[in-house]
Amino acid sequence: MGGDGKTAGKLPAANPGGISRGNGNRYENTPELQNRFVDTEACYESLLGKIVDELAVSEEGQDAVLMAARLYYEDWTITNMEDLRQVDRNRHGRDGYMVSELIRQLIQIRSGEPLSEEAKGKAWDKNRVFSFAKFGTTENLLNSMAGTLRTAVPKLVSLSPTLAEALEEIEGMIRRLHQMDAAK
Repeated sequence: MGGDGKTAGKLPAANPGGISRGNGNRYENTPELQNRFVDTEACYESLLGKIVDELAVSEEGQDAVLMAARLYYEDWTITNMEDLRQVDRNRHGRDGYMVSELIRQLIQIRSGEPLSEEAKGKAWDKNRVFSFAKFGTTENLLNSMAGTLRTAVPKLVSLSPTLAEALEEIEGMIRRLHQMDAAK
């Protein structure tokens, strides 16, 4: 995990507050990144790997990543980082996929939206019968897990400067899109 196309390291702030510029993306518009990585995919895989590496150094960071993975994959057997890597490889052909989903979850949380995974619980309870002991329903279980993830957001952001940078860029892009929509 954390490997890249040419070298490891922090992505430069070539485009503060935005992932893409004009018709291209950050990679295509930054010669330094083009010199360091063979293509856009290698650049962003490196970024995702670095986020996982930064979060995996603490038990709290690992626990939050694993909670997010269990929510996303609906797989309660993911109990350690190697399990997660294996699920990522089996389902998506590579390590680190879950980080993109973690970023989506954190964006939803930070913008005050319910997680997509929370919405599933109510639908599941209408169509399936599960026994979740103290939680009672799938909805309650997923809401509890999402609540745990919500409380971990500040710690995750503090553990991973790369994650913080990615969240800031994505949230900036979302704000600009909302401003453009409002101006129409």
